[in-house]
Formats: sequence, C-alpha cells, structure tokens
Amino acid sequence: MQINTDGLIVLEKPMPENDKLVTILTRNYGIIRAFARGVKNVKNKNFSATQQFCYSDFIIFKGRDKYILNEATARESFWGLRCNIEELALAQYFCDLILNLVAEGQRHTEDILRLCLNSLHYLAEKKLSGKLLKSVFEMRLLAISGYMPNLVTCAHCEGTGIRDFYFVPDANGLICSECIGNYNFTKFKLTNSVLHALRHTVYSDFNKMFAFKLAAQSQVELSAMTEAYLLRCLEKNLKTLDFYNKLVVN
Repeated sequence: MQINTDGLIVLEKPMPENDKLVTILTRNYGIIRAFARGVKNVKNKNFSATQQFCYSDFIIFKGRDKYILNEATARESFWGLRCNIEELALAQYFCDLILNLVAEGQRHTEDILRLCLNSLHYLAEKKLSGKLLKSVFEMRLLAISGYMPNLVTCAHCEGTGIRDFYFVPDANGLICSECIGNYNFTKFKLTNSVLHALRHTVYSDFNKMFAFKLAAQSQVELSAMTEAYLLRCLEKNLKTLDFYNKLVVN
C-alpha cells in the first residue's frame, strides 16, 4: 500500500549503514515511523527532506509490519531554528509534546500539523517571543488532544460574574476568589490581561491564535500556568522541557 502525504519530521534516529528511522507527523495518518534508506549520505536524493523539523511531501510504502520511505520532497526546512540554542530547544520540546500526545495511526491530525508548522514559523522568524509561543502551543495542543480546560466559569460554583479568578490546574480551569479557599492545590492569581491571554490560547479562531500581545512579566506568569497545566495532564516530566527551562533561566 502506498501513502502520499505531507508531514513534519519530529524525530530522527540513526540506524546502521546510512539509514534512519524517521518519525513523521502527517496530515491525516497521525504519527508514522518509517525507515529511510541511505538518507544519512549527503548525496542521497532524500537527504535534505528527512532532517528533523523539515516539512516535506512523502511517498511511503506500508508493508505488513513496517513503513518504508520511498521519496521525500522538502517544502520548508525551518533552518533558522538551528542558529539559536534556545529556539532549537523549544522546537525540540514542541516535537516531544507531539510524540506524547499524538498516537500512531490517529486520523485527522491536520489541526495539530498546522499548529506545529505555524509555531515553528513564528519561532524561526522571531515574530513572537519563545515564552508566548510556548504557552499558545501547550494550551492549543492540549485542547485539540481532549484536555480542554474550562476558562469561562468557576469550576466550583459555576459563577461568571466574579471579578477575580485563579487558574487551578488540578481543577481543570478557573476558581473564583469566593471559592478558592476550598482548594489547597497549586493556584495562580489571574490579572485581567493574563486571563484574556489564557482564554485566547484556547478559544480564539485559528487564524488569530498568535495575534495578541502581552507584557513581559505577564508572559512569564502565563507560561508558568500553561506549563503547570500541561504537566498535570501528561502526569510526567519531559527532559526537553527541563533543558529549555535551564537555558531560559541561565
């Protein structure tokens, strides 16, 4: 069976000889892990299109128990990511999240691929800060993957008219100031600007998802909230996230 699809290389693993095992986030087939023969050789026709972060068109043969990559044609390499260690680390983290939240064979992954491509574009072109991109990517990917938080009403009393809210990851959303005393979990006090930004990451139209601004300190607060929620949903730590955070702190 032959599969024709576009996709993003989210992981590459060296194999014996000049081969690689590439992990591809495809548009409609979820994650595909395919053997790419001879592509470590710079003279191979598929060399440039099978590097990590490369967005390419693929022709893949599906055998009984494995996929073989027959042909790859690069569309975008996002080469600028390799020029800055923080941006490279953040891109690696994005790919790690894809590997943790998207299943092999999962259908209809077009929105996830689009989110990843847009995020890498904004990162490589330095159009948005890393912290802002990180928050948008984390929350939107979680929402698409079935971890949509409630950012409209208080999770305890369902009230909407209360002015002050806290974001409580373990409550899967907002808790108002009148109910927060019932919760001993990690909580984040929300300013109006951060609450608006948090809602924007999840509820905005896709075409406007990256179209907002936030003060530097508010970006730090938002990043802490979205990261806490993501780790609560994943229920594990990620080495790529730890590495990125060390770079940002230093």
